[in-house]
Amino acid sequence: MANNTKQRLLTAADVYSDDNFPYFKNDIERIKYMKKAYGNMSIAKSFAIFYGVEVSQETKQNKSINMVQVIELGKIYSGTVKSFGKNGIVFEVPGVKDEIVSKENFNDCSDAINNYLLNHNNKLLFEVREHKDNRYVVSVISAYYKQWTNTINKAIQHEQGINVHIDSLVKGGYICHTDITPLCQLTGKTYTHSVFIPGSHIVLNIEYDFEKWVGQDVTIVPQKFVEFRRDMKTGLIENSLVGSRKKVLQIVGMNNIHEIYSKWLLASSDERVTYVPESFEGTVTGIINSSNKTGIFVELNNKFITGLMPIDAMDLLDYHPGDPIQVKISEFEVQEGKDPFVYNKKGQLLKSNVRPVFELA
Repeated sequence: MANNTKQRLLTAADVYSDDNFPYFKNDIERIKYMKKAYGNMSIAKSFAIFYGVEVSQETKQNKSINMVQVIELGKIYSGTVKSFGKNGIVFEVPGVKDEIVSKENFNDCSDAINNYLLNHNNKLLFEVREHKDNRYVVSVISAYYKQWTNTINKAIQHEQGINVHIDSLVKGGYICHTDITPLCQLTGKTYTHSVFIPGSHIVLNIEYDFEKWVGQDVTIVPQKFVEFRRDMKTGLIENSLVGSRKKVLQIVGMNNIHEIYSKWLLASSDERVTYVPESFEGTVTGIINSSNKTGIFVELNNKFITGLMPIDAMDLLDYHPGDPIQVKISEFEVQEGKDPFVYNKKGQLLKSNVRPVFELA
């Protein structure tokens, strides 16, 4: 092939001249050059430059003509449904010439799919699974499942709660399930995902009646996806989502202690205000007897706040885990060298470094 010039692009006049000497040795070189020189342009622009023909403004603005799409395996795309029937779904994507098909059977929920298409501009998401013989084989179910997992990963990152249903109590915790919402909305059918809550994460401190949670709907903060079971024949892996109800209660408790601390701080800084400590109903959750501290741990009922009430060692036998107790806050302990509370740039509460110290009310 002749040397490329950096001053201008080759055009049809150069490539298809009448001097009987082809500019490129073969089609491979020609295609390689065209892809490198014109690959990042819209089809309308490259056509205008290469053939020296001005393209109308309407054509330039037509996205279906001008968009050059490169589809990659494993990626998710949105495509217009060209046909939907018993044999699957055929898609079209601007700039893609190869056939795009989903072989998934949606016969038992075709009405729901058609209704979804009516409300989503006749478009569906799909994940590219295979490319062979000028055909892309894609999966709609996988795309909407991944859309859900992306939402869950954001919930993990930002410690946001999701709702789950507790199905059974097993060794170590609870087997639960939660709806895979995008697939439910798409098909009108029930798609669920396995969830596991460790037994130690069902309440804030100590639970004695684990059976009472079976059959209940609870809110958890998802923690991570783990391998639940593996089919050794097919190699398919089913994942489970591990979550914590305890984390939800910790976040609620953090906001409650922030409210109580703010009231206390406001009253203590104003000499005109006499601060009267509020009385709280609590439950004894544990006992500590060490060289540094002696006392009982108390959780405030429905406040999800835990603190220490110092008492003499000789009085420890008077208290037992599960005992009801009436307390008030005598002071607040703030971790040394730290601010009482940590906020993000939006002013939202992220972390508490404050612990209440109780006394009998």
